[in-house]
Amino acid sequence: MPRRAPSFTIGKSTNGLPYIEGIPNINENKYMKKLKELSKTNVKVELIPHAEFKQKLQLIFASGEIPDLLQTDGINSTEVAPAIDAGVLLPLNDLIDKYAPNMKKALPKEAWQYGTVSKDGVIYGIPTLEPAPYGGASFIRKDWLDKLGLPVPKTLDEFVTVMKAFRDKDPNGNGKQDELPWSAREKFRFGDAFFGAYGVNPEGWKLVNGELVPNFILPEMKAALDFHRMLYAEKLFDNESFVQQGKDWDAKIRGKGIVGFWSHSAQEAQLWSAEVKKNSPDANVVPIPSPVGPDGKGGYLIRSVVNPKTWVISKSAKNPEEIIKFMDFFFTEEGQRLVTYGIEGDNYTMENGKIKYKYPSASDATAVQEEIARQEWFRFTGPTYLSDPEFMKNKPENEKVVQALEISKKEGRVNDGDGIPALPTLKTRPELKFDGLWLEFAAKVITGKESSDGFDKFVADWKKRGGDQLIKEATQWYNQSKK
Repeated sequence: MPRRAPSFTIGKSTNGLPYIEGIPNINENKYMKKLKELSKTNVKVELIPHAEFKQKLQLIFASGEIPDLLQTDGINSTEVAPAIDAGVLLPLNDLIDKYAPNMKKALPKEAWQYGTVSKDGVIYGIPTLEPAPYGGASFIRKDWLDKLGLPVPKTLDEFVTVMKAFRDKDPNGNGKQDELPWSAREKFRFGDAFFGAYGVNPEGWKLVNGELVPNFILPEMKAALDFHRMLYAEKLFDNESFVQQGKDWDAKIRGKGIVGFWSHSAQEAQLWSAEVKKNSPDANVVPIPSPVGPDGKGGYLIRSVVNPKTWVISKSAKNPEEIIKFMDFFFTEEGQRLVTYGIEGDNYTMENGKIKYKYPSASDATAVQEEIARQEWFRFTGPTYLSDPEFMKNKPENEKVVQALEISKKEGRVNDGDGIPALPTLKTRPELKFDGLWLEFAAKVITGKESSDGFDKFVADWKKRGGDQLIKEATQWYNQSKK
């Protein structure tokens, strides 16, 4: 009798991708069916809405009904760390040694040492490689600049000049002053361009006088908040940026075409170009260097070699070795071909032993969305299309992706706390993270409800409420991890 395909359940975020969120049944999708066929598995995927990912993870762990394979924000995240301590997730060292030869060969040693992946030498997570470990990218409506006769801005003052012109001079030509010069998402997600100009990207850490401290308590943060306050007062900053989710943000940039400047991943330069053009045919979205601040530098936090998205296996999984083999599949030639090129006869043909791929037109946003979903969502782990020179050489509008990546390589702010685990104090005082007390204070300052003169008091209060202990724990981790 033929071997029965092993079955297991998978919990995975939609990643906010329109193609994935538009699929009625992910398990009946053509790429999922092909993935099951080639990996010789019978997996069942349960989609987790991107906007509710953290909340859903909390509910999953609280219920005790954990999918066999689950995507998380790292084993050091507040949702997962308690599960590690409770022993409900499986240690993976031996399983990886036995059943993941391709994964072991491909992943660098440091990938297994991140706090998102392992704890005290025990591996609990399978990392996802970061497509572009240089940081984010800044995008601007170049057609708006050209229409207004403005050069690409570089300094903070130049960005303010450009954004005021975007606000006042109707660059989208609809006769209304409805343009949003700059927009971001909730908790400053894709919104740290101007913090980067001051070297205080809120989620980062910096080694200061032998102590590892969060960027948001550095003295430079006060000036950064004042700058954002000015942007808000001048209506250069989308006032919904504190709360809006991905769909609302996307609708303003891609659908309505009313945003002039924003930040996102460098490798998605082609998608932004295609999708904005879909509703604004004359649009020209280009990547540009990020704003530079007083020290002549700028940019986003330089990323880890691994993405925060990390896979864990439930201790109750019946066939963990088969799950490891499934994840190892993405490091094989067959797995890489599937996620990069798709399905033979559908996405590509073979001619003289070489792949002839049907690249989607850059103006066909739906086809571009499908390609991005296949290459990002269906790639559970493993190398990315960016590492395939043949694919990149012939990619339409590839020059924008390459340009964005090259810009990102040359800029960015170092995060001395890269890979930091869930520190003990944060388990009882989660408000000490950037999206707690600091975000509350920052929102009040930026919207004019409080003065930045209260910054020193905020820092003192933050330290008294557990921040001093958090800094001690962070510094101890840093000293041990950098040995």
